[in-house]
Amino acid sequence: MEMKHDRAETNGVRLHYVTAGSGPIVLCLHGWPETHREYLVIMERLGHKYRFIAPDLRGFADSEKPFSGYEPKTIAADMLGLLDAEKAERFHVLSHDLGGPSAVALAYMATGRALSLATIETPFFGLDYPGYVDPRVSYWHLGMHMNMDITRFLVEGREEEYLRHFFRDFAYDPTAVPESEIQAYATQMRQPGNLRASLNLYGFIPQMAEQTKELAAEKLTVPMMAWGGRSSFGSHCIDSAKAIATTAQGGVIERCGHWVFQERTDFICDELDRFWTANAPTGAG
Repeated sequence: MEMKHDRAETNGVRLHYVTAGSGPIVLCLHGWPETHREYLVIMERLGHKYRFIAPDLRGFADSEKPFSGYEPKTIAADMLGLLDAEKAERFHVLSHDLGGPSAVALAYMATGRALSLATIETPFFGLDYPGYVDPRVSYWHLGMHMNMDITRFLVEGREEEYLRHFFRDFAYDPTAVPESEIQAYATQMRQPGNLRASLNLYGFIPQMAEQTKELAAEKLTVPMMAWGGRSSFGSHCIDSAKAIATTAQGGVIERCGHWVFQERTDFICDELDRFWTANAPTGAG
């Protein structure tokens, strides 16, 4: 598979991104501590049917690392500028982890252009429905990472050991994410400013919750799919999707933790392909 690296100036920030494949466009938003790399396995499997645009979000890897602008609506605006640079009028949105809240904001902000929204292992903040539990209650690291200065003090110089903990302990299969990938993410996290900037996804959780609550006051009309791993978010993802979207499908993936693309590659690729086919563009996109 041929992959092309590019850079774009969008919404006041310079982003690095990759493109690969051909067909209907899929915009990919990664989570923490990952980058566009987490979608390489999806591109390899489905690049013959779809054209993927996968940026390093602001604050990550080879994109610019500003000190502000990590709210979902701002990152969604980054993505709209990137899509315009790629002349992408219609598109599917695929997200994982903390890329999810910005993907939700993008789907709301571009309802007429977004073909579908898939959120995989995404924490939803700011919602209120029967049985809803704020992820900050269940996951220790969310509160810690929101205290960005303390986290930097504890993690700098130990990035490899810290990230390995997440990639192994947050998985059902601790070997699902190869050691070579862990090394690549640790190397990028040691880049100047990367840890500080990327932690803003956590530091902005209060704004994330406020904006999601505001957006979700009206039902999302873009078709939505949500999956969570049984050993991680479980039914939180599909329950939240049903609470905010008029049409939501998905569920809980057995024998799976947080790293769905690596742990259950065949399953998630089949589900995404089926979902995207069902919501195919009617014209050129």
